Parts: sequence; structure tokens; C-alpha cells
Amino acid sequence: MRRPIADVTGVMGAFSLRRAAHVIGEVERRFPQLSIAVVLMDVPAQAPLLPYAFWLFNRGSLSSAVDKGGANHLVMLLIDTSTDRAITMVGYGLEPFMQETHLQSCLQAAEQPLRRRRFAQAIESFARELDRQLVELCRLVPKQFGLVDEAQWLNAGAAGEDALGMAENLY
Repeated sequence: MRRPIADVTGVMGAFSLRRAAHVIGEVERRFPQLSIAVVLMDVPAQAPLLPYAFWLFNRGSLSSAVDKGGANHLVMLLIDTSTDRAITMVGYGLEPFMQETHLQSCLQAAEQPLRRRRFAQAIESFARELDRQLVELCRLVPKQFGLVDEAQWLNAGAAGEDALGMAENLY
């Protein structure tokens, strides 16, 4: 089993690592098609964070060889421990569903602990917000693809099957 957190700089203690990994594990159990990788490292000062994260995501062996293209359901959180900045990226398999606003919400959840250099708490906050965003997406995706008929409403005054009717028939 791979470790979900690579603390290259050694800023986290063993207890903090286990605690943050446990929270990541809970999210991965709820969404088994998903994998989460967190990398804590000093990003070189001359390297812009976004291109560096893209390079790390694609060349850092965070995903297996079979998890390429649309089969890649990795969520990577890169924390630059020298500047306390963070960035997240998702695999191609998640891009149709995870919008920039979802990812920004996850990063915002980690922002305050990150500023206080509480890396485990930042990772836990990120993972919990990711879980919340994924649950919300599970509710929204069927609507976006027209799999839920929003025109049906419950008519509490009718008995039996007459209780369900088209919304326009109720008014």
C-alpha cells in the first residue's frame, strides 16, 4: 500500500502523519475510485508553483502506469513548506466533474492551518472539504445529465399514485 503523504522535508511528526493519513483513508474508503496524494516539500524558489505541480503530478510516480488519461482519479495536494503555499491538481478522469471552484473550496479549507504551519490540520481540512465537495457532486451530476426528473413534485393532498404529478399539472 502506498503512503498517501510524502513529507519530503520532514516537517510532520509520526502522530500527525498517521492522523492525516487516517482522514485521507476515510475519504478514499467513501470514494474507492479516488486516490489522494499529498506532497510536502520545499519547491525551488525559481520554480513557479503551477508548472512545478503539473510536472510533479505527471512525473512524480504518484499514479500507477495503468491510471493514465481518463482512468486517472488522483487528487494531488502539493504543499510548499518554504512558503506555506498549496496547490491541488486532479487527474483527467476527475476533470469533467471537479471544477476550479470545488478545488478552491478545498484549498480555502486548508488555508488557515497552513498559515499557522499546522500541516496535518491543513491536510485534514483539505480532505474533509474534498469529501464534502464530492458528496455534493454526487447529488448534482445526475441532475446535470438529466437523470433526475425535476418536474415531479409531491402532491401531499392526493392519495396513492396520484401523489406524484408533473409540476405544471399541480398549478
